[in-house]
Amino acid sequence: MNKLFTAVAFVAASSTLAFAGGHSGSKGSSSASAAHSGNGVQFFGRLYVGYENKSSASANSVDSLRDNGGKSRLGIKFKENLGSMSLIGHAEWKVDIADGTSSRDSGTACTGARDCRTIDLHVGNLGFLTGLGYIGIGSFESPYKTMGNFDSNMDTGLALNAHGGTSNGSFGQAGTWESSLSYHAAMGPIEIAYMRGMAEANTEANVSKSDYAFGIKVKHIMPGLEFGFARTHDKSQDSNRGLSNDKFFASYKAMPNLGVFYTTEEVEIATTVANAGTVQAAGDIVTMGIHYTMGNNMIQFAAASGNMDAATTDYDVISISNQMNLSKSTDLTFGVTRKGNEGTDASVRTYGLGLTHKF
Repeated sequence: MNKLFTAVAFVAASSTLAFAGGHSGSKGSSSASAAHSGNGVQFFGRLYVGYENKSSASANSVDSLRDNGGKSRLGIKFKENLGSMSLIGHAEWKVDIADGTSSRDSGTACTGARDCRTIDLHVGNLGFLTGLGYIGIGSFESPYKTMGNFDSNMDTGLALNAHGGTSNGSFGQAGTWESSLSYHAAMGPIEIAYMRGMAEANTEANVSKSDYAFGIKVKHIMPGLEFGFARTHDKSQDSNRGLSNDKFFASYKAMPNLGVFYTTEEVEIATTVANAGTVQAAGDIVTMGIHYTMGNNMIQFAAASGNMDAATTDYDVISISNQMNLSKSTDLTFGVTRKGNEGTDASVRTYGLGLTHKF
């Protein structure tokens, strides 16, 4: 019997990355491969280490050799047939193979019980895949992150969301939600996702009851075109009246080796905008870019502008990088991302070189 809905593979092995217009020039670098065990459990992983040179205004540049974005991953997943439905399990951890600390380095690092863990949970969930879609509980990447995320440098020092090129944080385009309920389904060209926090506000979960995120994506209406909308809502903001971030996104495969992408975000949750390591005012962020493949290389160019609500807080971001695929499992990426601020805040420039291997 034909099923009304079919679930999509959102429980992928690592952070979901969409390439413009379904562009697949470097698909292998954005996901981890998997090895099967005898009992049907798949083990997968990805190792990354990167060099960063970051400077801010006239201050001395800072050199780092690390994986503070948590791109390295270790995980397991399985699917068990239960007859009319399937049980799906997925657990994934971040690791930092350079300095052994999974969280970002800071002056207060290692002062709390959670700060110095070498292995840090990224997502972990159990759920049922049915004829009406997938429903699960646990921790997930939010639809606001997984839909319309085109940055091939996500989770590295060159990442757009670390320079204000997109929103950031749990309620931005780095959203991983803990203690949540998730629903995901697709019908024809339409894909939908909804997530809701289920924890009490006084727990250690990063979202709570009444927080929600949803997304809708449409693809294959015409060859190479996809577009959609996503929202994330933080009930604790604005004296518990709540604030939201909204994102419209689109991508188009203009040529076999060229894809273009576009996102526009209306950001009400000010803490989701990065500004030289601090937070910025609320406002609008517009991001445009291309993915261009040439042989074993995938070039990403992106330009973003932040039109912030507060005076003299507007900024521009430029990023260019080249991902050289050395094999199906290994790539070397180098590039630069720069954020220029309109006001007195210092501009930030980051050079990066990173090596990734998935298994």
